[in-house]
Amino acid sequence: MSRVRASLVRPTLVTRTAALLVGLVIAGSFAFLVSRYPDLPTLLPVRFRRNGMPMGWQYKTLGRVLLPVFIQLALALTLGAIGALLLSRRHGEPDALAPDVGAAKTAAEAVVLITLIWVSFQAYASVALASMWQEERGGLGGWYYYLQLVGFVLTGIVAVRAHVRLGRPDPRPFVADHWRFGQLYKNAEDPALFVPTRDGSRWTLNFGRPVAAALLALVLGIGIVGPAVILVLALRWN
Repeated sequence: MSRVRASLVRPTLVTRTAALLVGLVIAGSFAFLVSRYPDLPTLLPVRFRRNGMPMGWQYKTLGRVLLPVFIQLALALTLGAIGALLLSRRHGEPDALAPDVGAAKTAAEAVVLITLIWVSFQAYASVALASMWQEERGGLGGWYYYLQLVGFVLTGIVAVRAHVRLGRPDPRPFVADHWRFGQLYKNAEDPALFVPTRDGSRWTLNFGRPVAAALLALVLGIGIVGPAVILVLALRWN
């Protein structure tokens, strides 16, 4: 019996370039905040009145100052893990031109581009926070909200671009044993992670691959656990 090996689909040049830029942006944010650390006040203003004057402070620590970098790392690690799972494929015969491989590349590219957008936004947040602490006056500046809006717009553009590039897959011959509850595809012998739906109107996941369950769990974890962690941190730090 031939052994089926598991590996990653080779990402696109755009994906590899975006991943490199993510690393450079995080490194730049870290270097900037570390360089500004000695000049920041011992007590960092963290709560402000409506007129912008501080009314609450926290002692300066390296961990507190590097909070934007930790957010960048969290984004890079979680979304990077999603991208890696999307590119996971069980390889048997040569399959570089298989439709699901193209779908995986497109999806992973979108995820990494979105990661770059929001890691870059946190880089600006690093600059805005350092200025706010240094000036001891509330507000992250008008650019903060403008760039946040730009981030949402760019995320939408990336999502629409990915949707267009994914296109409408060709439906496969129907095999009843491969479908559960009408629309849930499960075939452990199929190396593809992405498969067409029964009618070929869109892509779905092959839940016969354990990586599909891991991908779904990771996405749900980000959506459910992520906001809860942010809320806890916000209550603790305020």
